[in-house]
This record gives sequence, structure tokens and C-alpha cells, in this order.
Amino acid sequence: MSRNDRWIRGLALLILAAPMLVTGPQAGAKALSDVGFFGRWRDGAWDIGSRLSYSHPGLTDMQNAVKAGDYGLAKQRLLDYFRTRPAISAGSFSHPDWPGAVELTPDHIWTLDGGEVYIRTLTIGTAETTVTTDVTSSVTGGRSGFFLMSRYKDPVVAHVHSRSKGSGKPTLRLTFADGSTKSLHPTDDTHIWAGHPGNVYGDKYLLQVSDQGAGPFTAATRKAYLQFDLDGLPEVKKAELTLTARADASKQVMLFGNGESFDEDTRTWSNTVQYTYSWEGDPGGFDWKKPAGADEEYHVQLPRFFFAGPLATAYQRTGDEKHARALIGLMTDFIEDADTYDSDEGAGSYPNSLSVARRVQNWIPAYEILRKSPSLTAEANAEILKAFNRAGMHLQESVQGAPNWKQTQKVTLLHAAVYFPEFRAATGWRGNAVDFLGSQLDDSTYPDGGYWEATDGYARSYASQYVDIALFMRPHGIEFSDATKAKLRKLGRFLMDQTYPNGYGPGYGDGESRDIRSTLRRLGELLGDQELIYVGTSGASGRKPAHTSSLYPDTRVAVSRSGWSRDDSHLRLNIDRGNHSHTDELAVTAYAYGRALLPDMGTYTYSSDLRAQWLRFSTEAHNTIEIDNQAQDSKAPGAITHLVTNPVFDRIGAHTEASGGARHERSVLALHSGLWLVSDRLKPTDGAAHRYEQNWHFGAEAGPALRSGSKAATTAFDGTGPNISVVPADPGQISASLRDGHHAPYMYRVENATYASYVKTAKGGTTFDTLLLPSRGAADPAAAVERLPVSGTSPYRATALSLDLGARGDAVYYKSWSSQPSRSFGPYTYDGKMFYAENGSTGRTIVMVRGTSVERDGQTLVESPAEVADLAVRIGADGTVRIDGTGLTASTDRARAIAIDASHATEVVLNGTQVPFTRDGALIYAAAVA
Repeated sequence: MSRNDRWIRGLALLILAAPMLVTGPQAGAKALSDVGFFGRWRDGAWDIGSRLSYSHPGLTDMQNAVKAGDYGLAKQRLLDYFRTRPAISAGSFSHPDWPGAVELTPDHIWTLDGGEVYIRTLTIGTAETTVTTDVTSSVTGGRSGFFLMSRYKDPVVAHVHSRSKGSGKPTLRLTFADGSTKSLHPTDDTHIWAGHPGNVYGDKYLLQVSDQGAGPFTAATRKAYLQFDLDGLPEVKKAELTLTARADASKQVMLFGNGESFDEDTRTWSNTVQYTYSWEGDPGGFDWKKPAGADEEYHVQLPRFFFAGPLATAYQRTGDEKHARALIGLMTDFIEDADTYDSDEGAGSYPNSLSVARRVQNWIPAYEILRKSPSLTAEANAEILKAFNRAGMHLQESVQGAPNWKQTQKVTLLHAAVYFPEFRAATGWRGNAVDFLGSQLDDSTYPDGGYWEATDGYARSYASQYVDIALFMRPHGIEFSDATKAKLRKLGRFLMDQTYPNGYGPGYGDGESRDIRSTLRRLGELLGDQELIYVGTSGASGRKPAHTSSLYPDTRVAVSRSGWSRDDSHLRLNIDRGNHSHTDELAVTAYAYGRALLPDMGTYTYSSDLRAQWLRFSTEAHNTIEIDNQAQDSKAPGAITHLVTNPVFDRIGAHTEASGGARHERSVLALHSGLWLVSDRLKPTDGAAHRYEQNWHFGAEAGPALRSGSKAATTAFDGTGPNISVVPADPGQISASLRDGHHAPYMYRVENATYASYVKTAKGGTTFDTLLLPSRGAADPAAAVERLPVSGTSPYRATALSLDLGARGDAVYYKSWSSQPSRSFGPYTYDGKMFYAENGSTGRTIVMVRGTSVERDGQTLVESPAEVADLAVRIGADGTVRIDGTGLTASTDRARAIAIDASHATEVVLNGTQVPFTRDGALIYAAAVA
């Protein structure tokens, strides 16, 4: 045991006795004065107990000063103690980096994460000046725009040439990997003016930049925006932005990268969601609140001190006291302005419990660095420690919000308990946090292991934080129970099953598609789960999962997966609900050949921006059906009724009552060879006509086109790589169009994106049937769907399609929605629930679900004495017949074996094992229903 460990454990034992050594009630949190924090000694006894434990010898001098009533000296002795205290594990910063934290935040200039990323400050002179700046990191980071804002509060106005100016237009010069170059002018540029919030300035020759006065902005504040079109360009190696400008006096202008598309003809101050505000020169500094017009996250991100990590580590790295002074000043400013004693949630709780936890999470490692700084005064140190104590008391009592809120509160409480054993309450904090975290997985996950909040981003961070805290606990002799680890493993499997084959999450709900592999690997290493390790390392280590597709009936999510390599296919269907969910019941996301071809469109912001509202709250923004132009109710009943899995295909069935006008049923046949068929059935609740809109979203760079006749929508992603064709049945019964939407690949970035919309208005029950055909290269223009009449019934009861798959071949598909009598469609007769047959250059495939017999032109293709649950027969051009299905056994007994039309069969493989077969003319016998 190290000297430090012995010191901590010895101190912890003394603290257990602290309540007996320091008598008297502690002061309430709302009156945490010096007396309330240090205690008060009167007439030889403590009539007000201290928040600190005086049982440790290191605090003896401070205790003597308190007994003497000299609180100034007590504060100095407290600082002396913490300056010399051995280091204790402090945890890690929530954000090791933050836009402009070191350069701008000390001057009270604040920007949200990722919305506008600081590049540098430009100097604009009184003479017309041309300034060229390297903006490579911003462009290669996916930002196609720029934002200009005044660095200092002064009355000077900078005038920057716009794209409308005859000369000196803004120019973005790009150098590509092959050495070639290209120069671009903005597609849109403008400025916005707080004093004229409804005015449009997109046609002006000069963009204006100015800021002055107190507060985040005044009527004089003007900000400028530029946007470039980078679609379809090759890999950029270098990017340089050239601006021409002048000012009435020398002017400092900040340049930021910006990832938001806009229209210069409509952008105004009133309709712009802003991410960056300045209190520079304001004696009061930040007010820690949300400025008018800012994104909703402003008033919570700012008090969470995401900038503490960059500032503290800059001080640690350089020893420059300006960084320490800046961070200490920001901490004490927050305490004075916002960490009040009369909050609705109690002292130290501004603005909510999650923000308290994130703030303390960042303050602890910052304090570990700052405690030895000469810039930390005794008074500031005491106020910071009081704030820590108030926050800890709040976090012990607080169990507010969604699962990620509660988890973060208790994780931070445990960190505080370990880092501050000097607090009398630390032992109680520790027990409270460990007990809560050990049991919380019961409340935050469904019985099947799925996460309660309907977003993979929050599920990912929630699981990752459990790994972090488990690793933090081990050196302190704390372990989660086996039951907790088992639940954590189920959550890890849920994340693993949803992950795209390239290791990224599907980005559903209020989240974004991020690489999840490190989280899966760390979970696997913590739990000894080789399958999690395999997926988390892209197969470099661990063991390949024994399954592919998966159903989470409680979470209401199903995933069809062809395998675990990057080029495999993946389709996710959900009816999930919970915090951060979108109105996307029965939506699918689809991935094939290394690309998300039908992605979720993302979130953008939590603001009132119309694009953000559309992405989060409209059903139209998702790959499902919107009824009567109304968003779904995600709290309505619904279920995924089945997932039939087979090595060759999956079949998913689900329904929802989320739209008041009609019940929506969706069935998906997923061929692992790379093809999906989606059948939708709408059952209205009345006899009125209803409008049904089926939408398919491709992302901002897909370049979709709508083909005449078939009304198929095909993508044309730039460069090489996969594309997709969306081919509807019954093109004559629907109106098809390409519509303007939005895509937010990451938070605070939004791009225009075109999507395919298919609309029909009908009375009574109606259907949509759609072929989704991915391709490794260009989309096949020959893909087409023709409806086949089904004997004795309508498409509402049973659907049959003839499919032209272009170069792949041709196929036929049949699905019965309810009963399964023998029915004829085209040349086929079948008596089961679902059937698919494909003919191509590599052979034939036959798929059956819950059937016994299928014929073509009166000739038997498959006939079984007993109903098969699921059956796939692949007949290769080389004569190999592969049979896969549930509950099958090898048999050549013609009385019980399945007859299969395979006249050229030379070998039969049943569920992966070669078996004998017999022949009777064109029919072979090798397997039977067990």
C-alpha cells in the first residue's frame, strides 16, 4: 500500500468517528456562512458543527483558529492544508477540449460545443485589407461555413466584402490530395443585426461586424455568416479563406467555422439560432443564463464548466498563472452570481441537478491542479470548498431526471466522497452513491436489456460511464455485484446488436451516429465478454458473436443483420419510446456495403429553430408513414410481434396505434444477400378518407433522383461506393416527389437534404409495398416492381409482387397478412404466410415462412409433409443445395422428408453440415421437419 493510500484510509477511519468528535448540528445549506462551514465554538463546546472533520491532525491549526473565532486565519490554514495534501485521484474532465476555451472564455466569450468552432482572430485595418487564413481543420472537420464576430466590445464596425461585391469577394481556396486546386465563392453570405431583428441583409455588398455595450449583445451587435458548397469535392488537404475588409479603426474580428446551412434571402437576427455570445469588458462577466435567441442548451452547458479542462490543463502544461487566474475567477464568479442559497431545488443546485453533477465533475480535477496555484487565495479557496460541499449535499438527496441524470449525479457524488474525505458527510455520500449505482440499472433498462431512453447517444454514454465508475471504484475496494454486472452485460449486448457493421451507432432519437467501438471494447474487458470485445475491436480480438439478428420486445426494437463485417447489411426497426425519443414509430434505418443508406436525420439542436423542430417532432422526418399530416404519439400502444431469423433471411412484423387516424402495420423481409422488402398496411379507425405519406430519407450528399414511370427514387452519392433504389409497387396509385428536408449528422450542424415522398389518399384499408435495393456502386436503373393479382383476395389481405432486380436477376414475393389458405399469384401457388423466390446468374433461392407447399406452373418447387417454421433453399449453379431452417433434421424418408426441385443437385448442406440425399426425378429429399 502506498503512502497516499495509507493516508486516505487512515483519514477515512478517523472520519467515521467525526460525528462523535465534532458535536453540534451542522448549519443548513441555505445559510452556509463561514460559521456554517467551519462551525462555532462557544463556552467550551461546538454549538454549530463544522462541515469539516477536525479529527485529522492536518486540520488542527485550522480548528484552533476557528475556536478562537478567527475565520480569516482558519481560511488560510485550510488553504495551507490543501496545498500540501497528498494527491488523490480526481477523476477526469468531461471535455478535455472546448472551442475557444483558452483564448476566449477568460474574457467571458462563450460558444456551445460544435456549433461555431473558433479558428483565430483577424486584424482589420482602416485601409482596405486582404486577410488569408488557414481553415483546413474546420473544412476537413465537415464545416462548410464561417462566422464572424467582434473580439472586443467597441464602437468600431468592420465592413467585409460579400459575394455581391464586384471585387474582393470572399474566396475559399482548396488544395486536394492530388495537388490540384479549386477556388470557391460563397453560395450565401449575410449579416444579422440585433437592432433590426427582422431585416434581411443578404443582398448587401458589405457584411458588417460590430459589438459594444454590456451584456451578451446590444442593438449595435452585428454578426456575419458565409456558406460554401463543398458537395462532391475530393479529399481536401488544405483550405485557405481570403477576406477583404476595412474598419473605421483597427478592429479585431473572430473567425469561427460553422456547420449550419442557411439562406441569405431569409436569414435575420430573429430566426438565427446563435451559439456564441460575448460579455467581454462587462464588469459583471457572464450572468450564467440563456441570452435571448440562444440555443436551449446555453444556460445548462455554461454552468457545467466544460471549459474547465482546457484551462486547467493549459495551466498545468505551461505554469502560466493567467490560466489559473482565469479559471479561479470564473469559478468564484459563478458562485457569487448563480450558486445561490435560495434555488427551488436547494443550495448549490443551479440550474438543475445534472448541471450540478457535471460542474463538480469538472471542478474536482481542476481543483487538484489549482490548489497549489499562487493565484488561489484563502478566501477564494474557502468559497470553492463551500460550493463543493453544498453540491455534495444536494447530490446526495437528489434523484431527479432521466436515468443518465441520476447516474451522473451519483457518479459525481462518489468522486466527491473519495476526493474530499475531509468533509464530514463524505462517508454517507460514498455509501449513498454506491448503493444507488448498483441498483439503478434495474430502473434504467428494460427486462430485455434495452436502454430506457430512446437514443443510442445517451445509451452509449450511459454504458461508458458505468465502465468509468467501475474502474474508479476498484482501487478503493468497491465492486458492483454480479447481478449489476449481468444487467450491464445485457445493456452492452443491446448496444452491440444495434451497432452498424462499421462500428457506428444508428443515431436514432436525440443523438448522432458516433463510433461506439471503444465503449463496447471497454465493456467487454470489464465484464470478460469476448463477443463485446470482438465487435469493439472490429474482429481484431475476442470471439465473433454467435448470433446476427436480434429482437428486443420490451424495448420494441428489432435488428436484421447479415453479419459482423463492415460490408454486411443492417436494418433496424423501432417502436421505442422514452426520454429523447422522436415521433418515428415503425421507422427503419438501413445500412449496406459500408454506408448508411437510409439513416436517421438527426437532431441539430434543442432550440425552437424550425429545422430542429421538424427533425425532432415531425413523423415526416423519419423513414415511416405519416397519417393525415399529423405527428405520431409515441406513447400509444404498439409492438414488434415477431422476428423470424434464418441464416438467409429475417422477417420482422410490427404494428402501432401512434396515429389516431389508422392502425399502421409494417412487415419487413430482409434478405442477407442485400435486399429488403417493406410491406405496410393501414387500417383506418373510421370510414373517412385519410392521407398517407411514406417517406424515405437518404442524407445530405445522396443526390437522389426520381425515375419516371416506376417512380423509383435512386441515390447517386459522389465518388465510388454504395447507393440504394427505393422502388414502390403501384406507381399509378401514388403521387411521388422529391422534397426538401434537413439532415443533422451531428449536433449543431444541419444541411439541406432531399428525400423521397410517396402519398396516397384513400378510404378503407390500404397498403404500400416497397423494394429497397442497395448496390455496391451506382443504383441499377432497371429495378422495378409489378403487382401480381392474388386469387380470391385483395392486396389488403395478401400481397404479391414481381421484382425486376436488374443485374441481380428477378424475383417474386408473397405475403399473407392474416389467414394462409392456398393462393395463386402469377405462375405460383402457395399455402403459407410468406414466400420469396429469386433467380439469378449464381443460382436460385427459395424462402418460405409457415408453409408446406409451393408450385410453379403446376410443378412442385417445395413440398413438406409438415409445416416449416422457416425455410431457405439456395440452389447454386455448381449443383450445391444449401438448406437452412428452424427445427429441421436430416432425412431421406420420402414419407416425412421435404421434396425440393433441384434436378442438378450434386451436394446438399443442411444448416451448415453436408447430408445425404435421394432423388426422384427432379425432386430431391434430404431434410425433414423434426
